[in-house]
Amino acid sequence: MSINPGGSRSRSGLDSAEIAAFVETHEAVFGPLSRTSILITGATGWFGVWLLDCLLAADDILSLGIKITAVSRDPKRFLERFKPFAEDARIKWICSDVTRLDSALGDFSHIIHGAADTGPSHDAVSQLRNFETILQGTSRVIEVAAGCKSMLLLSSGAIYGPCIPGRMSFTESEAGGPDPSQCKNAYAEGKRAAELVAAIAVSQGVPIRIARCFAFVGAHMPFDKHFAIGNFIADAVEGREIRVKSDGRPLRSYLYMTDLVLSLLMILSNGKVGRPYNVGSERGVTIEELALCVNKVIGGCGVRVDGSPTRWEDNYVPDTSRIQTDLGFRQEINIETAIARTAAWYRARGNKSLT
Repeated sequence: MSINPGGSRSRSGLDSAEIAAFVETHEAVFGPLSRTSILITGATGWFGVWLLDCLLAADDILSLGIKITAVSRDPKRFLERFKPFAEDARIKWICSDVTRLDSALGDFSHIIHGAADTGPSHDAVSQLRNFETILQGTSRVIEVAAGCKSMLLLSSGAIYGPCIPGRMSFTESEAGGPDPSQCKNAYAEGKRAAELVAAIAVSQGVPIRIARCFAFVGAHMPFDKHFAIGNFIADAVEGREIRVKSDGRPLRSYLYMTDLVLSLLMILSNGKVGRPYNVGSERGVTIEELALCVNKVIGGCGVRVDGSPTRWEDNYVPDTSRIQTDLGFRQEINIETAIARTAAWYRARGNKSLT
């Protein structure tokens, strides 16, 4: 396979040199996607834009011959902002809600189903809509997947529910789950139901792999929503004191976006059919430690912890032994580097995140 070093540029404002180095380092992961036709739902979301940029960069550098069909509810708005995607003939854009996706959309060798609203739902109507979108959208994409070589379902670590006492991380064999009597768990229960639908499809011969995604950090992330690390980075860059709105004790971990892309492509190509894989970082830090780390890396104005006490159940760290053992994944970017890269992008882009 010929390599064209330096022959790529980011379409969404990522660091082109960083993405090129990532592709060249992982030629063995991108190589199996040569001459593939890939359907990506949720293509204009945070995960989607990274996947698009990295796959196109890989095609630029490695001459893979990739074709992509990208599904979004509002591609026009996205393409007005990121014109290089609109100008790229390798991408076919489909404007559609995933629940109404045409089952005769075409033949695809690979499918990455990432369409879902991950934001918190504060009312019963939006919670029900979120649940139905996840479940019905997954069912519709599975219909499209008939005959494909591999479908990757992006699930969530939220399916595990509260952390079990004495446990520091979640394993894929975890027997617990969120409380279905609580409306706030609509997203988590939707993901659980989607995995069940996938399991039924697997029993009928559809080659579905599952990635249970935890927490991440990188360019294009929301900096003013429910992502603690995004809020902390924005505060530090803008010269504000970082405020921790809890006692700072809950454990979290964050995986940088190139490591996320690497994980997803490994699972898509070589994961075992029907087998879920945790995707995230095993390096747990308390929220207070995270705030202090952000403040130190960026050179912020300090940290203030002034929230109410939290419960032990509020930990969110994956055990990633399975993806390491089965697929050889190793986290490459530490939290300090991830924070520095994300802060640099924030400064350069003026907090123009996707949402």
